[in-house]
Amino acid sequence: MKLDRRNFLRAALAGVGLFGIGGLSPRVARATASDQLVLVCYLSGGWDQLLAFDPRPANAAQYSGNAPYEAGGSGIHPAYDLVNTAWMNEVLAATNGSGIRKRNNVSFGPAVPAELLDHANDLCVLRGLNMSTLTHEVGRRFFTTGQFPRGLQPVGSSLSTIVANAVGPSATLPNLSLLTESYNVGMPPGVSPIQVRDAQDVRDMLRRLGPELSYGAGAINDLELGDPSCFGEELDTEGTASFYRESRVKAKSMVTSGDDAHFDFDVDNPGSNAALFEALGITKATDFATAKGRAAVAAQALTKGVARAVSLRIAEGLDTHNDWATDHPDGVRDGLMTLAGMIAYLKSAPSPFDGGGSAWDHTTLLVFSEFSRTPLLNNREGRDHHLSSSCVVAGPGIKGGQAIGATTDQGMATRPIDLVTGAPKTGGITVGPADVIFTLLHSMGITDVSLGNQPKNLIEAMLKPA
Repeated sequence: MKLDRRNFLRAALAGVGLFGIGGLSPRVARATASDQLVLVCYLSGGWDQLLAFDPRPANAAQYSGNAPYEAGGSGIHPAYDLVNTAWMNEVLAATNGSGIRKRNNVSFGPAVPAELLDHANDLCVLRGLNMSTLTHEVGRRFFTTGQFPRGLQPVGSSLSTIVANAVGPSATLPNLSLLTESYNVGMPPGVSPIQVRDAQDVRDMLRRLGPELSYGAGAINDLELGDPSCFGEELDTEGTASFYRESRVKAKSMVTSGDDAHFDFDVDNPGSNAALFEALGITKATDFATAKGRAAVAAQALTKGVARAVSLRIAEGLDTHNDWATDHPDGVRDGLMTLAGMIAYLKSAPSPFDGGGSAWDHTTLLVFSEFSRTPLLNNREGRDHHLSSSCVVAGPGIKGGQAIGATTDQGMATRPIDLVTGAPKTGGITVGPADVIFTLLHSMGITDVSLGNQPKNLIEAMLKPA
């Protein structure tokens, strides 16, 4: 069901999260730090890491021509030369055909735009992640929650929900989800993800359905806010009635907050949103229905204090089992351009918290897809699903400007790592989504949340020194 404003208010008054799983339960202990923001960016379909964060030099003999496909060959074919786009041709010309650019000794593939390379010092790339599945829904839900699904059913709360719960539901929309899956398992309904598609959905949610009643409105308000009767207290042994009352207050505060004005996007009259639109390359009204528009909502929600946790889809259509060269690279690059625009804007926008600094100074970032794509092209000139993937993280507690882990130079299989140094290590630990989510939460001071069914390791190399 679409969570429009009417349905959202019904959910708030009923005390349930429409997109949550499970009922009321006690709040877990709060994180020690309260000035936290989290941004989760999802690229849908499974991304090609040769194009992005785990590239190989296309001009090396073992990775070019027929050599990768021969017996005993590398089993890795970047095939950058098959991508006939202006940006690919420009990168190949600038790199003598390798397609690889380096920042801080970290290699980036040709689909990583210069605009994102500008932020390389902030980014930590993790390679060789074992996704443990080749099923879209399972991989997506595994990385979203850090817990392996039961069949296709998610069994844990999303990273965004955990953070929203830890820092508290004081924001107007604590946990906002834009065309992504997000879950609440056993946490208070007030931090359940609110599903929206675009700025219009957010405006509708934050505005009154009609004019305020003039007759009797004060009496109704007094009744709702008054002390409960003895009978009401008797019925509130598990806190359900109190939650209903709190939800009414929350619903009223939403529609009187004035926060809807932050999402009055008009490309012809941008006003105070001009810098936001410029950062994201928004030049026409139709852009608001794309990843650029979702990114604008996400950035605005975080910088204006409307949300503390936002997850969004920044790319789609990446499941290219056919015609990889024409259908996949632009999608990855466009998604990463959108990511770069969000980071640039968050760096330029003031923090929504007291104490100064930028919004970026308080933002923990996760960028992922459900798995990667095979390093060899199939007989339909596409790439199939591949277990070894990558992700990108950043944040106040994350050590940027580095790559952790690796894949093998034959077949791009996962390699175990030393958790302290991040370097590949024989006999080390093979890491995956649970380890990444666990370490991200640790970097934010959230150390009291169980990830349930998954063994988890702290990737110390990800963290800034204490």
